[in-house]
Order: sequence, then structure tokens, then C-alpha cells
Amino acid sequence: MQQLAEEVLRTAGAEYGRMVLVLLDSVPDPVESVVHLFEAAADDLVATGYADACPIATVALEVAGTDEVLRVATAEVFAEWVSAGGQWFARWVPDPGEARSLAYSLIMNLEGAFMLSRAARDPEPLRVAGRAMAELLRTAIRRADKSC
Repeated sequence: MQQLAEEVLRTAGAEYGRMVLVLLDSVPDPVESVVHLFEAAADDLVATGYADACPIATVALEVAGTDEVLRVATAEVFAEWVSAGGQWFARWVPDPGEARSLAYSLIMNLEGAFMLSRAARDPEPLRVAGRAMAELLRTAIRRADKSC
């Protein structure tokens, strides 16, 4: 059973990561793209009746202290998301450390906003998180432009 759960986590994590990148790539402007991602997440959460938005985060929260195999699987999925997100942000922010930090921020904002939105049954936390993430990216792009 544990092996099946691990495989499901890894497969779902890869698909979820691809879906996020497709949404990010669907809008040419990177700042607008980030807002679009969070707006789409908010709309989807409402449309599904606030169903569990991210199974990886849910499992990570539940098993982090009790099941090492599943903890490692979720940690590796998150690491893959950070890596892919860092590559996406690097298209506009050439500093690898800053691009990676933006990827962490995207994931943390998205996951935290999912939790708050689900608890309140209100999409506003996702929308606020999207605007905050867009401002982080806008600032990073400006900083990168000034250093060139």
C-alpha cells in the first residue's frame, strides 16, 4: 500500500507541476502570468466546491512525522517544483539564487493560500497571494534590469 501511495504522489506531483507551468506559459508577460495562475487556482477552487486543491501538500502535512517513505516522496516532488519554477523564473531573473527564491515563494504562496481559501471557503486569499507574488516578481525583474 505504501509503495502505491508513493507512486501516486510522484505521478500526481509531476502532473500538477506540469499544469502549473502550462498556466504560467499561457500568458506572455511574466507578472501577468503569475496573477493568471492564482486567479485560475481561485476559480478552480470555487468550481470544485473547495475540494482539496493539492494532494501533495495534504499528504506532506499528514505524514511528515510518521511515514518516512511518503515524506521523502513529497519532499522530492516539492524539490522538482522548485527546480522547474526556478528555471521558469530564470527567464526574467538571471540570478539563479533569486530565481530559486521566487520559485519557493510561488509554491509557499500558492499552498498557503489554498489552505486559507479552503478553510474560509473564500477565493480571496488566493487572489491576494497572486498579487503579492506578482509584486515580488515585478521587483525582482526591475532589480535584474538595473544590474544589466
